Parts: sequence; C-alpha cells; structure tokens
Amino acid sequence: MDKLQLLGETQNSKYFLRADGIIFVRTISSMPLTKEIMQENLKMAGQIYTELGRPLRILVESEKMQRINRCARDYMRTKATEQYDQYVLKTAMLTKNQLSKMLANFIIGLRRQAHPMKIFTNEGEALAWLENI
Repeated sequence: MDKLQLLGETQNSKYFLRADGIIFVRTISSMPLTKEIMQENLKMAGQIYTELGRPLRILVESEKMQRINRCARDYMRTKATEQYDQYVLKTAMLTKNQLSKMLANFIIGLRRQAHPMKIFTNEGEALAWLENI
C-alpha cells in the first residue's frame, strides 16, 4: 500500500489519502453500524470532499464490518443520505471474508447509489477499477 496521509477518524473508521488521490477507509472496529456512525461517516466524506475540492474515489477495507442495525438501515433509505452522492465519484469495497462481502452487498442494496459501487476481494483489481474513470 502506498504511503498514507491520515485525513480523519470516526468511531469505526480511519480515512487516509493515498498518493494516487484515492481515499482509503480502514474499518477499525467491529462494532455494529448505527445511524450515528453512518451520519459521522457521511459527514467525514463531506469534509474531505470540501478540503480536496473534488469528488472522491474511495476504497473501503470492510473486513471488520459485521452488522448494521435497523436504525442505520432505515437512515440509509432516507433523503438525508442523498447529499453523500455529490461527494463521491466511485466506491470500491474490499472484502476478505464471506460475512463482510454479504454485509457490503446488503449496504449497497439499501438504496440506489448515484455513483458506481462495486465489491472486490483483490486490492489491485479494486484500485484499477477506481482509477478507470
């Protein structure tokens, strides 16, 4: 992995800027995703978007994700989350186990995304997909 510059941290994630301009999100906790955590993560994406002045290409390492609670699921279906779409160009979710792959698919299915979002098990393939605009 390229040299990473820490941009910020939420309850469950650390946000880094890679040398290639891709935002790398490392999940640091296996705590369930709650509405509050989702709001915090969306706010962080907005702050990074504002700081960089461009839509984000995001690589999410999701292997520690294990659950998403009902309030978070309901929140992801609201109009409030639509503002997130302006911040993101593409999102690749990197999974290494079946449970996190199932959860990633579930999250993608919660609402129709305005940007491309795809799940990968290989980091190189995920990065190549993100770089292809």
